[in-house]
Amino acid sequence: MAKVLSTCIAEDLVQATKTCNLLPSNHFTCHPRRTTSDSLHYVITFVKNALRKEVVSALFLNIKGTFPNVVLSQLIHNMRNWGVLSQYTDFIACKVNGRQMMHKFDGYKSEPLTMTKCIDQGCPLSGIAYQFYNTDLVDIHDADNGENVVAFMDYILLLVWAKTLIESNTKSQADDGDKQWQP
Repeated sequence: MAKVLSTCIAEDLVQATKTCNLLPSNHFTCHPRRTTSDSLHYVITFVKNALRKEVVSALFLNIKGTFPNVVLSQLIHNMRNWGVLSQYTDFIACKVNGRQMMHKFDGYKSEPLTMTKCIDQGCPLSGIAYQFYNTDLVDIHDADNGENVVAFMDYILLLVWAKTLIESNTKSQADDGDKQWQP
């Protein structure tokens, strides 16, 4: 029954993100009719436009341990900041909060341990919830300065264009106070 309810809520959240533009357009996961091919076209368009007069630097990131390392309080905070109704964030908090686990191996069984992180990898809500969790990373680019970010679940691509390769690499590593990511 929990999986059916999670599926219904996930579908509602996906529709809400689509109709209310709750997530940036450069996040290509869990959106109806937004595929890997769409993200590739997005990147190719960025690169082609840049290469007409400049060079492009790209940094590919693969975030390991995606679902087990989601901090619930940060997920709820991000979802509320991006306009998700409290009914949905309360459901997710209730679903995840108070979970316990035990270590079992070779006849050993630990005391129950309270989990402070984790969303279920197999849960229908996982994909859309994780999008809200890492949206701040995707939304920090400066398009006017030749920067872009593309995300597909736990894969992030940072793109920068500039007049020279040295300048684009420097720009991608700059920390000018406004930038929140640094490769």
